[in-house]
Amino acid sequence: MLHVEPSYSVLIVDPKEAALPVLKRMLGEIGIVQVESVPNAVDALARMRETKTNLLMTDWAMEPMGGGELLRAMRADPQLAETPMMVVTTEPAPAQFFDAIDAGVDAYAIAPFTIQTLEAKLSFLQEGR
Repeated sequence: MLHVEPSYSVLIVDPKEAALPVLKRMLGEIGIVQVESVPNAVDALARMRETKTNLLMTDWAMEPMGGGELLRAMRADPQLAETPMMVVTTEPAPAQFFDAIDAGVDAYAIAPFTIQTLEAKLSFLQEGR
C-alpha cells in the first residue's frame, strides 16, 4: 500500500487541462492533497525551482518545450535532478513510449487508467524507481 506524507506534492503539466480534475481526484483518493498544475513545461521548471515538488506528472507532446526537453532540463539542474517524472498521456503511440523510456522517464501511464494503476506506479516510484 502506498504511504505518502502530508507534505508530498505533485505538479501536473497539462497544456489542455482536460485531465486535471480527474488526476486531482484520483491523487486525492490515494491521499495526495498537495497538487498544483501549470499549463506548460517552462512554467513547470520555474515552479519546481520555487517550491519542493515530489513528483512531476506531465504530457510528453507539448509545445514549445516537450517532455523530453523538460526531462533533460530537470536532470541538468542539481536542484531538480532527482525529481521523478511520470508521463501521463492519452496517446498510445509506441514511438512516444519508447522515446520517453529512452530519455529516462521514471513512469509512464496511458489514460484512462484506474486509481489502482496510479497507486501501483507511485508505489514503484516511492520504492526507488
